[in-house]
Amino acid sequence: MGRNSKTKNQNIKVYNKNSSLEHLSNEILYQICKHLDGYEALYAFHDLNYRFDQFLKSLLFILNITSDSLKSKLYIREIFKEILNFYKNRIIVIYLDMLLSFNDLFSFNSSFNRLKILHLYNCQSNKFISFLQNLTYLPDLSSLNLEICDQSINLNNIYQIILTLPKLKSCDIKTNNNAKFSSLLSMNQNLCQIERLDIRGHCDLNEFLSIVSHTHQLSHLVYIQTNPIDYNIRIINSPINLSNLTHLYLRISGMKFNVFENFLSQVSCKLTNLCLTTEIEDMKYLDANHWENFLLENYSQLKIFQLKCYAKHNHILDPVKINQFLTSFWIERRWVLEINVSPVHFLYSITPYKKRWYDELSNEIYPSSSELKKSCQLSLTNIDSSRWNQIKDMFISAKIYHLVLLQEKTFIATLIKIVRSLHKLISLQFNSLSFIEPDGEDFGDCFSKKSKTPRPARKETILRHACSNEHSNFLNIDTLFDQPNEN
Repeated sequence: MGRNSKTKNQNIKVYNKNSSLEHLSNEILYQICKHLDGYEALYAFHDLNYRFDQFLKSLLFILNITSDSLKSKLYIREIFKEILNFYKNRIIVIYLDMLLSFNDLFSFNSSFNRLKILHLYNCQSNKFISFLQNLTYLPDLSSLNLEICDQSINLNNIYQIILTLPKLKSCDIKTNNNAKFSSLLSMNQNLCQIERLDIRGHCDLNEFLSIVSHTHQLSHLVYIQTNPIDYNIRIINSPINLSNLTHLYLRISGMKFNVFENFLSQVSCKLTNLCLTTEIEDMKYLDANHWENFLLENYSQLKIFQLKCYAKHNHILDPVKINQFLTSFWIERRWVLEINVSPVHFLYSITPYKKRWYDELSNEIYPSSSELKKSCQLSLTNIDSSRWNQIKDMFISAKIYHLVLLQEKTFIATLIKIVRSLHKLISLQFNSLSFIEPDGEDFGDCFSKKSKTPRPARKETILRHACSNEHSNFLNIDTLFDQPNEN
């Protein structure tokens, strides 16, 4: 008995020895540290023993230096200083809050020879420019993200620096709309190696074009300017040659369509992806025939086209214009029209077709061309009978085949009125039906109070009546009825 107990204790000791954390392979420890900030990894493994000291020397650090992390524990600032002093050649990513007093922590130099990704946010004061100039010492910096909150910073100085960083491939610059900026002066265009550029909130079209004229390696370009700006484009002698540019995303507001066309004509490229989001008053953005001619002439190789146009309720699209998005040009490319109506605006969207709920009922992997010709979908959010009466003429002769009601509950009489107006409807989706009469609504002739039929039976009859349509094939309901309590 004693011998067995002794053997058991020896086995436990051997098991405990072999299961010690230091016996884990570096590969497993690397996976653990992927879920830790750099200072957490150093705090966990520093000065434990020789094994972990050697491990730390091989670890690649990701640092997130924020006010929260520095204030949470007094020792964290010292840990950051140790990493930045002794492991700077192992740091690959830094997130840095520029509101912090970090001068005592570090300054960039060539010792950060593995730093690839740098995010600087809350950038302010002109001291930032001198800090940014040190980025030229980073031999492997490939991605830079700047969030600038100080209006006094001159963005021209920033662009003069970042456009000459030798290894920079990706750059995001986000500012408020009052930042100082003017068109860039001529620079050595061969220095810039940026392939992905994201510009948000601080320049008009001419200034934007002056930036991209220095970035001839661009493949992906994002420009977001949602506030009113000067859209008068200065004509340049020849288009800017961006032969590698394949992806362009624009989000703009209030620009007339002819200005938009003029803007694109300033850039020579071979786009495969074009995405445009805009708030419009110019309904030419929704001229399908004009888009067809424009895209065939300029971007015949285009594979993905996404157009989202927000319009006020007084900018109603003619039904004929809606039907033009169902021609062979759009169907062959599987670009389909969806219309979303809310109390605030209309949203007209042209997007690549995505699988819808009723596709699951079909045996086909992809909808056929004949099915895509019947893909136009209308979605309504909180539209009552009164509002529907105001806008229904837009849809009566339009080829609307699918209806989605996005509100939580739909009054049955409203549903009947809408379905009766959409003569080509083949699918209907809604969350739940309500028999509780909202203010200003009534059942009208779709519910007879004199009927002797039991109320539940009458409701089923009404539902069948509401959804009766010679073309209807599919019905998707989450919750059938919402009704007042009955005795």
